[in-house]
This record gives sequence, structure tokens and C-alpha cells, in this order.
Amino acid sequence: MKKVSRITPIMRALTPQYPDQYAVDLKPFLLNNKPLRWQAVPIAETVLSAVVMLGLAGCVRLGAETGNTPAPTMREPLPPLLEVPLFEHGNGVGVYGCVSVTAPIFLSEDDAFAIIRDEFANLELKVTPGEVKLTNIQIPKTDLSPGWDAEAQEQTQIGNFVFDFIVEGRNIAIEFVSGMDVYEWRGSEIHSTVVVYNCIEAAETLNISLNALEKEYIHAVLYDPVEPFEGRWWAPDEETRQLIDEAYARAAELLREQVKDFIAWLFAQGII
Repeated sequence: MKKVSRITPIMRALTPQYPDQYAVDLKPFLLNNKPLRWQAVPIAETVLSAVVMLGLAGCVRLGAETGNTPAPTMREPLPPLLEVPLFEHGNGVGVYGCVSVTAPIFLSEDDAFAIIRDEFANLELKVTPGEVKLTNIQIPKTDLSPGWDAEAQEQTQIGNFVFDFIVEGRNIAIEFVSGMDVYEWRGSEIHSTVVVYNCIEAAETLNISLNALEKEYIHAVLYDPVEPFEGRWWAPDEETRQLIDEAYARAAELLREQVKDFIAWLFAQGII
């Protein structure tokens, strides 16, 4: 018997997960993510841009204007349990104490705010201190003692949590895991003159916890890269101060790379 296929109308078209023509027109820096081996060949870059733009010519988002009128800011509800990765740039571990040879440079929350604010401002989005609070959730439980075996210890504890920043007009909340956060999340008192600040591990633990929650916003967990510098931090001189400034600049750039990765991820998911 011959089978006859029935034509079924599509009632709702999903937004594609790749950038469309409209997104690329607004944010041309998306084309900057090219393989390193292509960047050394100008003709390859030219051909790549032409091919990408040609391919995007038919990828116009439904409902978006093709002129100078901005796209609507309203978005569809975020899919439940959308897993956000940890955007790793920087070692994120620092040791501080009387026997520390290589001292760490810590970024403050104000430093992080300035970097995050400036990167989102490039997209005409405003970042402000956040008020998104979560109660009775799994937050990191840190141990600042050296030689701590993370696999043998409880890495979480029940507590309340408030995001550091939010993106106004968008369902986006951002947390910057600083050395102070790691200190406040400690599960025991410090009994050593040497203290270990493992910001990246705390950020990973928190990110896993947040990914497991059903929520109406998207989150990002960024962390202090904790760049080291080799110098006489206990008796700073002009040379040491220069080393500190250089380490601070490296840490700021690593955090900026985390923010850029988060923004690129948001574009790929169609959230912004």
C-alpha cells in the first residue's frame, strides 16, 4: 500500500541558535572570531567574511526590522535549566602568607564592575549592582588551608546568595567570585599563616549549583584570575610597584576575556 505523507503547518518557528544577519549587522565583532592560522593570511580573512555574510543573507530574524529601527527588546521566556558554562581565563588560585614567594594580585568588586560595565556598554546595555537574591541554595564551602583535598571534603553548604550585578532590561544576572567571597564562604576557621584562595574552584561549584535551579533569568559566574607577581611585596619599591601594575593589568584583561566569552555565548543562544 502506498503511504501518503500529510503536510503539517508549522505553528511556531524557533529562533536559530546561530547569529543571523541582523545580529551580525549590529555586532560586526562577531566576525572577529577566526582561526589563528587564517588571521595571518589577509585574503583568507576577506574570503571568510564574504562567505559568512553571503550565507547570512537569508538568515533574517522574523519580526526584526531591516532598517535602522532597533529590534524589539522583549524576548521569549528562557528555556528551563539552560546550562551556562564557566568561562575560564586565568588560573584563579592564589597563595598568601608569610612564606609565600609569589604573591597574588586580587581584583576588587569595583574593578570587576568597571570591566563588566564597559563591555556591556559596547552593546548599549547597562549593568548595575544587582538585587537578585536566592535563599536556601547550595553555595560553595571553601577551605583556605593549604593541602586541602577538595575531593574528600564537602564543597557546598546551604545559604543565601545575592548576585553582584544585573543587566537592566534583560533577564541576566552576573556574579564575580572574588577573594573576599572565597574567604566569606570558608567552612572552618583558619589555623595557618598561609592562606589559599581558590576562586576558580568556588566559581565552578557555584555555577553548577545555579545551573541546577529553575529560574527566569540567565546567569554568569565570573572569577578573579588572581594573577601572581614575583617581587618583594612585603617591602615594595619602584620595581615592585611596576610588577604589581603589570600583574593587575594582566588580571584585568583575563577577566575582560571572561566577559567577552559570556557575551558571545549570549549571542549564540539568541538571548541578546
